[in-house]
Amino acid sequence: MPNRLHRIVSQIKTRRLIILLLLMGGAMTLYLNGGGESNPANRQNQTAAPSATADAMKNFVTHAQARPVAPLSFELENGDMAGLEAFRGEILVVNFWATWCAPCRKEMPQLEALQAHFAGQDVRVIALSLDRGKRDKPLRFLKELGVSQLTFAHDGSYTSGLAVGLIGLPTTLLIDRDGNEIGRLAGEADWNSPATHRLVEAALADQ
Repeated sequence: MPNRLHRIVSQIKTRRLIILLLLMGGAMTLYLNGGGESNPANRQNQTAAPSATADAMKNFVTHAQARPVAPLSFELENGDMAGLEAFRGEILVVNFWATWCAPCRKEMPQLEALQAHFAGQDVRVIALSLDRGKRDKPLRFLKELGVSQLTFAHDGSYTSGLAVGLIGLPTTLLIDRDGNEIGRLAGEADWNSPATHRLVEAALADQ
């Protein structure tokens, strides 16, 4: 009888130990997974991350006060020489780019779509190429890409880039109707996002 009782007690202890180990394992798994759905931190992780569209203009630097832009000189598609003053009265999105710059090439269809979005309004998107040499190469590239709505400009001397203080390509300036720089974005961005549209719309509304 004592031996039988001893076996029963041993079995009970073994079962309790197994249950305890299972509970501890479950608790550890829950802890490593961040506490499950009821854990606030885990709920935050489950929240959709901000989309690329929402962050499209996160690197755009707006000046406290619009700044004058140094005089620029570039060649247009027809071979005429011009500067930004030729487009006074319009909101300008001036994209400095080059054919050897991969992010620049990627942005072109977006800039084309941005121009199309504001068709019929006082918005002009200028693709100002800084490729060395003549305008033939960047112009040919845009045509091969099917980009036709942008205002093409070319400065093979890079003088325009130096004048506005570029630190790299691509860089895009937003210019108001009076020819002053509202702000700029150095680097790649989504130029046909709602965030970009709102930025340009705000410039349009600021008479």
